[in-house]
Parts: sequence; C-alpha cells; structure tokens
Amino acid sequence: MKRFLSFTNLAVTLFIFFFMWGFGKVGVQFEFLNVFEQVFENFELTDVYYSKFRKDEDVKFEERIVLVNIGDLPRRGIAQQIAILNQYNPKVIGIDAFFTHYKEDTLGDQFLAEVIKDAENFVLVSGLHGFDSATNTWADNTTITKTLDNTVPLFRDLATTGFANTVTEEGGNEAFNTWKKVRAKQKLKNGKMIPSFAAQITSFYDAEATKDFLEKGEREQHIYFKGNVTDNVNGTATKYYLLEYDQVLNQEFDPTLIEGKIVLMGYMGGEYTSTSWDTDKFYTPLNKNSVGRGYPDMYGVVIHANIISMILNRKFIDNMHPYFGILLAFIVCYLNVTLFVSILKKPRLAPWYGALSKGIQLVEVIILFGLIFFLFAGYLYRADLTLTFLAVLLSGDLSEIFMDIIGNVFSKEKIKH
Repeated sequence: MKRFLSFTNLAVTLFIFFFMWGFGKVGVQFEFLNVFEQVFENFELTDVYYSKFRKDEDVKFEERIVLVNIGDLPRRGIAQQIAILNQYNPKVIGIDAFFTHYKEDTLGDQFLAEVIKDAENFVLVSGLHGFDSATNTWADNTTITKTLDNTVPLFRDLATTGFANTVTEEGGNEAFNTWKKVRAKQKLKNGKMIPSFAAQITSFYDAEATKDFLEKGEREQHIYFKGNVTDNVNGTATKYYLLEYDQVLNQEFDPTLIEGKIVLMGYMGGEYTSTSWDTDKFYTPLNKNSVGRGYPDMYGVVIHANIISMILNRKFIDNMHPYFGILLAFIVCYLNVTLFVSILKKPRLAPWYGALSKGIQLVEVIILFGLIFFLFAGYLYRADLTLTFLAVLLSGDLSEIFMDIIGNVFSKEKIKH
C-alpha cells in the first residue's frame, strides 16, 4: 500500500498531466500526437461501430415513418403529392423544403396553400439565421427580428414550423462535416423558445416521447442512427419506407402505408442510389469510409427521419461528463505510473522496461477500445476517453524521463555531501 500511495507516483502523474496541459496551451506539435489528434478529429470510435460492427438485422425496420421524394418537382407538383397523401389520412406531414418567396406561378402557390390547410397536421421547416452551432452563439449583426429564416406567410400561417439546422463538429462548411448531433429546441434572440423540426413532427404523433426529448433542453444531442432509407448496392429498403415522386403522383402504393403514419417529404435527388455529390446530402457516422472522405451518404430528410425515430423509440445517447473523463484519465495514469515506476526500480526488470511498458500500453489501448464499443452498443453511452488514451500513451516514456531526472538530481546531492 505504501508503494501504491507514494509521493513519487503522485508527482509523476502530475508531471504527465502538466505536460499534456502545457503543450496543449503552447501548441507544440509532436508527430505521433498529431496523427492521433487528426484521427480523432475525423471520426469517433462510435462511428466505426455504426459502419463496421453493428449488425443490420439487430435494428428494426421503422414502420411509423414514410419518406416521400419530392425530387425537382415545382410547387404545383409538390401540392399534387400532398393532395394525394391527404386522401389517406396520415397522422402528420412534414416537409424538409423551404418556401421563402412567392413564385410567378401564383395558382401553384395557392394550390399548395390549400392542400397544406386541408392536412390534419402539417409541419414546415425554418432555419436559425446567424446562429453558430459550434459556439452556441448568434452573430453580432443578427437582429432580433431576423433570427429565423422562415416560409412566406401564405404557407407558414397554415402550418407549424421547426428549425432544421445541422449541428456540425468543427463549425465549418456543413457540406464537408459529419452530421452527428441535433438540438431539441433553441432560444431565439427575442427569448422565444422554438422546437426542432423533428420534435415538432413527433409532438403530433407521441407527445410523451417528445416531452422527454425536449426536456434535454438546448444541449446538443448525438443522433442515434437507425439506418439509411436504402442501401447503396441494390437500392432495396432497409430501415424506412421510400416513395419516389412518380409513385405518389401515379398512386402506385398501398394506401394502408400512409394511414396514421408520419409522412416526411424532402429532396432525395433524381435517383436515390446515386453515389455522386448532391444538394442536401451529408456525411453521417454510417458512411462506409470511417476515416477520410468518400461521397456523402445520406440526404437531410433521411437524417430527420433518424432523429424522429430516435425520439419515438427514446433511443437517447448519454455522454460522459467531462469531469468524469478527467478523473478517469487521472486514475488510469496513476495506476500506470505506479506499475512503471515499480518496474524501473527493479534491477531485473529495468533493462526490459521499453518492451514491457509498450506491451502494457498496447493491451490497455485495446481494452479502452473495447470498453467504448461495449458501453455504446449495450447502453448507448458515449465514453470520451481521449484524455485517457493520451495519458496511457505518454505514461511509459514520461515516467522513465521523470525517474531519470530524479535519479540524477539525487546522485548529485549525494556527491555534494
């Protein structure tokens, strides 16, 4: 116990944490740390779970949501789709498309307004104007009256709205970042609290599940991805029903598919299985290229379907508290230091220190990887162990450096006396 609870072990642990903090502050780059950092910026281990390890058959098909592709239809064509869908009594219709100005086809606009009015529950998207999801702040030049990009009154006054902003990782170009998070609600500059597009839709279908989601407040929530609407190999349905625009217009579908369901309309290209760059298509954790960048894999409306499914199934992902992550990193680092210092002090083991320390670190990294997968797969708990990984990777070499410094200092002190 004395060897475990020693001032030396504590001093080495503090030295390692001071090292990480110090070089993080001054911005000094080490090649092996730089590679490690870049890997963790591009993907998370939970992303690898989605794209490589989760079995598709373990995730149930979502029967409560029907996706409808609006393609490049004009407003008159979209109105025709809605008119047909209204005949079969959907519980709620949501459309992931902005109608921010009036068209020259005034009759088409009027037709769209009429079918929206006829719908039992209809939800339109809005957009947070001037809001930076990465910093959770509004732009200084954003006025209170311009915080919400909205649909023209002709349509807006006949429906409800919810914001559909993406939440990206680095706050850069949304087209090149992975869409992993969502906000349940957001307070505008005028103090009004508004729900997200998905939450507004589910409020008409399952008020209790929506309440549970909204109670999470303005904090960013990781999206639990059930899956894509089709696979990219043969185009067969995987987790959601999909109706192409011509199938709806020609009424080539089973009417029972619509009744009492959530119908989610949005742009999904001319050909959904295309692997090309396209409007309103994003990277998600389901992308087959976990590291690096291939083609975007999911349309925005399908991501909203995943968010809606997450709310209805209460598949909410819990995140490790940052302070707990620091505490865990400190405990693991201290245990490593205790073991490594013990090896360094034993004459028989000291010559093998390099091989022993690196072997122990390798085993620990594998265990940490497994722990992250286990917690996420079994409990939907995201364990951020980045600091713990760094502590493990640095503990071996820095323990040896610290003990060499102490050994040299004490040797000089003995010579003086």
